Amino acid sequence: MTAEQWIIQLLLGGILGMVGQGIRVVAGLKKVNDQALQRNQPFGELFETSSLFISLLIGFLAGALAVVALSGDSGPLEINKQIILGLIGAGYAGTDFIEGFIKKYMPSGNGAAKGSGNNESVQPAVG
Repeated sequence: MTAEQWIIQLLLGGILGMVGQGIRVVAGLKKVNDQALQRNQPFGELFETSSLFISLLIGFLAGALAVVALSGDSGPLEINKQIILGLIGAGYAGTDFIEGFIKKYMPSGNGAAKGSGNNESVQPAVG
């Protein structure tokens, strides 16, 4: 596979991974909205834009990694409906794996990992 083919397929996989992660984000945003209503707080006080962008980036990486895993030595992936749905699924499910790895092996920097019972802020990506 040429470098151009790799770049195109990695970008496609990343974008479809972001779509899969976007599906998870919708559920997370609903949870944030419900918590804001329960606490009688504005949605904006609980929503973290940076968490949203990090979550979408992780979805991009999961989709791109899925392209690498699915690609063989024979050439570029033949893009069809199954591959597209698989890459969206990789963004949806792969994000859980990557976020779990980050929480387990990377220092949090602030003493508490998000989602560890600290209800000060809510991640929109948790679905």
